[in-house]
Amino acid sequence: MAMSMRPYPLVAAIDFGTTYSGYGFSFQDEYQKDPCKIYTNVWNVGSSSLVSPKAPTCALFDTHKKFHSFGYEAEDKYADLAADDEADGWYYFRRFKMTLYDKMILNRNFELESDDGKTLSAMLVFSSCLKYLVDHLFKTYQDRITGIERTEIRWVLTVPAIWNDAAKQFMREAAEKVVMH
Repeated sequence: MAMSMRPYPLVAAIDFGTTYSGYGFSFQDEYQKDPCKIYTNVWNVGSSSLVSPKAPTCALFDTHKKFHSFGYEAEDKYADLAADDEADGWYYFRRFKMTLYDKMILNRNFELESDDGKTLSAMLVFSSCLKYLVDHLFKTYQDRITGIERTEIRWVLTVPAIWNDAAKQFMREAAEKVVMH
């Protein structure tokens, strides 16, 4: 697939990490003046006053397999559920990214195993997390991104160089589900 050389008003990069994830972006007009002008999010670490440039790569789905939360919010909610002995039926995923590397043969229908052994569609988990990050970017910076459609953004998604083509394609399809909808 040939990449379009048209100018994009915004370039946004998502670093979907094994342990932590985050995003950054740059506006074309600001980049031309100062290439080092890059915006990143600052995440609040749980209920503490600490901040971090990345959030934990973990996701929580409710008992109906519906996405609930990501990052510190997912960690906190799952910890509360577990403390109250109410976590049964919830799906908590962490450190799941490298399952794409571990799978020698990968298909779009494979399932991830939650921390307590339940399974859920890997495509659902990955695309839900990516959607959360994209939506978070738009919500956090809505005053700066007004008038820019998701399809007008040059999206960059990091993937490990060690991944095979099937794993890279899986992530591409998960990302396309988010950007195109």
